[in-house]
Amino acid sequence: MDPRYSQLADIMVDFSTKVQPGDQVLLQTDVSTPHDMNLALIEAVRKRGGTMLTPIIWNPRLFAAARVGCTEQSLGVDAQAYLTTIRGTQVRIALRGYDNPLEMSGVPGEDQQRYDKCYTGAVMEQAVEHTRWVLSIWPTTGFAQLAGLTTTQAEDMFFGAVLADYPAMERSVQPLKELMDRTDRVEISGPGETNLKFSIKGIGGVPCVGHRNIPDGEVYTAPVHDSMNGRIEYNTLTITKSGERFEGVWFNIANGKIVDSGCEVGDEDRIKQILDTDEGARYFGEFSFGLNWGIQHIIGDTLFDEKVGGTFHLTPGKAYSNADNGNRSGVHWDIVCDQREAAGGGEIYFDGVLVRKNGIFVLEELAGLNPPTSKLDSRLGAGVVVTI
Repeated sequence: MDPRYSQLADIMVDFSTKVQPGDQVLLQTDVSTPHDMNLALIEAVRKRGGTMLTPIIWNPRLFAAARVGCTEQSLGVDAQAYLTTIRGTQVRIALRGYDNPLEMSGVPGEDQQRYDKCYTGAVMEQAVEHTRWVLSIWPTTGFAQLAGLTTTQAEDMFFGAVLADYPAMERSVQPLKELMDRTDRVEISGPGETNLKFSIKGIGGVPCVGHRNIPDGEVYTAPVHDSMNGRIEYNTLTITKSGERFEGVWFNIANGKIVDSGCEVGDEDRIKQILDTDEGARYFGEFSFGLNWGIQHIIGDTLFDEKVGGTFHLTPGKAYSNADNGNRSGVHWDIVCDQREAAGGGEIYFDGVLVRKNGIFVLEELAGLNPPTSKLDSRLGAGVVVTI
């Protein structure tokens, strides 16, 4: 067995979910995940006194075929079956993978919309809120192709990102979390015509440092429900959970609600269909900074892309309970905006003070979140960054 499998299993079982004796643990895995990785997780759970339930094995091709023609009744049966399992589960470990990231795109939009509303909307809150859980992805051949790498290179990139020092990361993000806790007004500009204003007052920042996602590295909050106005132009590839591929997605927002939308590449009608899933899908449930400089490339997989240092993501749909603006939806669509200088740059202000410019934090107390090759030079004035 590749020793990195056991290292990752230990992080997910020990640090992320803190499996205890007597815990019932559910493994949700994928047909493309190596058996040795699944076995490493089962063994790690057993060593800590937990009991592994029969794994749920995801097969994207079969799931896509079965989803076509789904009904509210069939989805209700599926949702209740899953919720029965969740209610008896203390820990949930999920490994996602794919040979083809677009496999689910063959599901008609109306069937996917019905699935999001009747299944995801019914189970997501309990799955997220009532279990200790962690999610990762596996560097399959499909992942490697998406990243433009060989399979070996993709595996090395993956393990370089996921086998991080998460306790050190947890310490380093505290100044940003504390700043977000006391912030009211947020202003974002660039790239493109991005120009947004909104409030995060009273919602607070939530660090993500390996407890829920692997790899990790972000601090998120949520905009006050009706406070956002302006326009955002996302400059990255996004592939939805249902397999649709979009580039250059943009939204116009008034009083918190998306009133117009489009994209440079993809089906604009499908975007509107996603946003019409339910009332909450046109409002935003998350705003987050990407902080992991161990991940350098935007590849189209959100679990990786949303952590890239120098990015942020702004998410139509459901808010999390620990950064709750009251928005409820069966949709939670993380879309990433890259503000690094090479991607077009941009600025983020908190209460009128510049916090980050071109992906680099300019406040002294946040300098520890910048890449190791950059530092603030106080001799040149606040906010000036030099590369060393």
